[in-house]
Amino acid sequence: MISDKTQIKRILLITLTNVGDIMLTTPVIRTLKKEFPASRLDVIVGPKGREIFELDPAIFKLIIYDKHMPISEKRRLQIKLKKLKYDLVVDLRNTVFPILIAPKFRTSTIQRFPKGPLHSKLKHLHRLKSLGIEITDDSSWIHIPASDDAYVAALLDANNISGSIVAVNPGAMSDIKRWKIEGFTEVADRLSLECGASVVFIGAENDRVTVSAVTSRMKSRFHDFTGKTNIRQLAALLRRSKLLLTNDSAPLHLGCAVGTKVLAIFGPTDPKKYGPTGELDYVINNKLHCAPCESATCKYGHECMKLISPEEVFSAAKMMLEGYE
Repeated sequence: MISDKTQIKRILLITLTNVGDIMLTTPVIRTLKKEFPASRLDVIVGPKGREIFELDPAIFKLIIYDKHMPISEKRRLQIKLKKLKYDLVVDLRNTVFPILIAPKFRTSTIQRFPKGPLHSKLKHLHRLKSLGIEITDDSSWIHIPASDDAYVAALLDANNISGSIVAVNPGAMSDIKRWKIEGFTEVADRLSLECGASVVFIGAENDRVTVSAVTSRMKSRFHDFTGKTNIRQLAALLRRSKLLLTNDSAPLHLGCAVGTKVLAIFGPTDPKKYGPTGELDYVINNKLHCAPCESATCKYGHECMKLISPEEVFSAAKMMLEGYE
């Protein structure tokens, strides 16, 4: 429990590794900056998270931690962190760093979370309660520099894209979180032909095969921005989009952070823990006896995703585009 917040001058936040998971920790950063506005905030993040924070004025120092680095480098990092004499360490990964660098205050390694499904954002924020910090805002965020926004504006202009932009993300880190290729093809075609939307496919370079499998079947016009944006630029693109159609993946959480309406397709993962949280967002999933299983493998033929029909997804997307603002 921190009784005198003025004694907190230096804070270290140890966040997560994958982009989607990191985005779910950004409410913690927002809360720390609100509670300790005059404090220096340093962040430890995995290599994949560099682009999220490297130009953020709220972060004083960004420390990239690669779990595959040699033991000697990890030891040097620990010594360096201890010399900085942090007043508070907030650890969202349950590492040994808070113990080794001995701050005045730190979050507990043993946490008792509320019963029942708890959204990951709230789970991360819950760690602050033992410090006496009250949570008033659980919204995610990402800093988008003017240069990244200008890049996206130029990209849209070069491709003559205007009107209602629908960003489509058929990729995901895990195969079992991806909805069927033919489903994305049909829905994207109908959004273009029947709703007049400018369909833009998004994804990282490693999503190119999945995106190509969808676009090669399409009959209507589309734009493929796969691999053409960094994380901040993708967030800028989503901020300009009227709708994001996505699997459970990092773009879902970027969309939430910039206030885009999100239509998310879920199968084995639990939307109560990882789903979009906006008032106008919508989740499509099947209420099967085995779902959500939160398993990396499936013994039932991936039915939780296969049984989701293109008609169901298109109807929801059309309603979100045209039925309400």
